[in-house]
Amino acid sequence: MSKSFPPDVIVLDTDGLLHARLARGKKGPRIVQAKAYRLADGTFTPSMVTPQLANEAGLAEALRRLRAETGKWENVSLLLPDSWFRMNIMDLSSLPKNGNGEALEMVRFSLKRTLPIPPDQLRVSYSVLSRTGQAAKILALSAIDATLSAIERIFAAVGFDVILIEPLGLNIWNAITVREADTTADRLFVYVREEDFTTAVFRGAQPLFIRSRNLSGDRTLEQELRLSASYLRESLGTEGFANCYVAGVHAGADVAAALAAEFNTQVRTLQLRDYVEESPADLQGRDAELAACTGVFTG
Repeated sequence: MSKSFPPDVIVLDTDGLLHARLARGKKGPRIVQAKAYRLADGTFTPSMVTPQLANEAGLAEALRRLRAETGKWENVSLLLPDSWFRMNIMDLSSLPKNGNGEALEMVRFSLKRTLPIPPDQLRVSYSVLSRTGQAAKILALSAIDATLSAIERIFAAVGFDVILIEPLGLNIWNAITVREADTTADRLFVYVREEDFTTAVFRGAQPLFIRSRNLSGDRTLEQELRLSASYLRESLGTEGFANCYVAGVHAGADVAAALAAEFNTQVRTLQLRDYVEESPADLQGRDAELAACTGVFTG
């Protein structure tokens, strides 16, 4: 585990939160505490891109229960569903190398052409994937700032200092890849939740494609995956992947079979026991989220 982050991670969703406390093991991380807490109905309501925190008292009450059960501690990393963010891989003709405010404004301006909301309403962060002269390929993360600020304010009022906010799926991927040998091969990652799923393609360590899509009653998950597979073949020109990784309690055998058939590749389903030395035995169905908590410490 990296010493640069506190050992406590919270995974927040519209209907609840999951707290995990990690410790260093002999060969990998240990999850020494973990518990899920329900949120009151209507705490978050749907909105464009990021849900709105409609009932601040509902979030505060869950955090107070967490505080009462876990004692005095302050710093926490916060993971949110991928669907709460827009994740864009963009090619910029020019980007300053010093990472100052000018560079961020250039990223915001580029996002203006891809998002249906004014960029000044977004909290934006980015990482440079590659550079060629002044040009740069970046991964930009954006979410509604009003929601993130409200969440941070409620956390602070209960005594928690949020030092990191990141998408859940990217940290599941961090947990997967830190345990594997370096490669330049193309790999596919699919994270399935009840109402949405994330698809990502990586060439070596570099993301080529990342998208989170909401599920509706119009098509089944398997149909959505086949449509995504067709899009990836056309846009990336790939017929297969060295490996495919599937995560999430809703990613059953039918999902793995659909992906194996579409890409003629080995499909690996994430199991928490492969990523931690120890975890609570009484918390079932949370393998993906708890693995993501370990991904925070891979940087």
